[in-house]
Amino acid sequence: MTLELLVAQAQLLDSAQLEMLREMAEALQQPCEVRVDPASDLVSSEFSDYLLNRLKIHHATSEEKFKKASFEYAFIAAARYAGASASKTKSQTFQGADAAVNGVRWSLKTEASAKISRSSIVVSKFSEARWIRDCETPGDFARECLPRFLGHLDEYDRIATLRAFSVGREFVRYELVEIPKGLLMGVSKLTERDFTPRTRNGGSSALVRDFNGIAFKLVLDGSVEKVTLSRLPVQRCWVHASWVVPTIPATEE
Repeated sequence: MTLELLVAQAQLLDSAQLEMLREMAEALQQPCEVRVDPASDLVSSEFSDYLLNRLKIHHATSEEKFKKASFEYAFIAAARYAGASASKTKSQTFQGADAAVNGVRWSLKTEASAKISRSSIVVSKFSEARWIRDCETPGDFARECLPRFLGHLDEYDRIATLRAFSVGREFVRYELVEIPKGLLMGVSKLTERDFTPRTRNGGSSALVRDFNGIAFKLVLDGSVEKVTLSRLPVQRCWVHASWVVPTIPATEE
């Protein structure tokens, strides 16, 4: 887009729209801390620049951290800007891949809770699990969980989560972290003995272990019928990039 075209379009905006445009333009000029792993096969300088500017524009008008749907579209747009062929899956309720980049199927997550940990990752909704309601014993949970979990993993090639941390009241730090599928494949080694008895909310859990000890915790949440992953060590994942962007301060109650 040329400067002349941008000026021509701005002349068609009303005063409120011009004010929003000014806020966005001001946000785009703000310096930010950016770190990209030079070995990353996902985040190029173009990908990083585009996603950073999406984050800047978002936080020029919102204190709310990026949510999953926003991340999905920004991820795809950044990949396209970097020259990749990228598209979203057809259905927003699809249980597997959320995006495909150069034929690689990605599952995309976000994490932005107030109690987010710097050292471990939580995937609050790995998948839906209405089948939990039909399980009564640890054997039931093992029998139902393992093939469904591993089948879900087969629906994509890689998994990434965009983690958001508040830095004071005026900045948000985002980290784009890839969770190795090989780590999650440890679920295949679980047996009936690894699952806890059915809880009051109708669920169960199991600790997934490997040669390093506890790899993560698998939680079958019966109250909302979903699979959650917790205690995933960041040090065993791939931090592709991070961005610290300014944001409007949170609204005082």
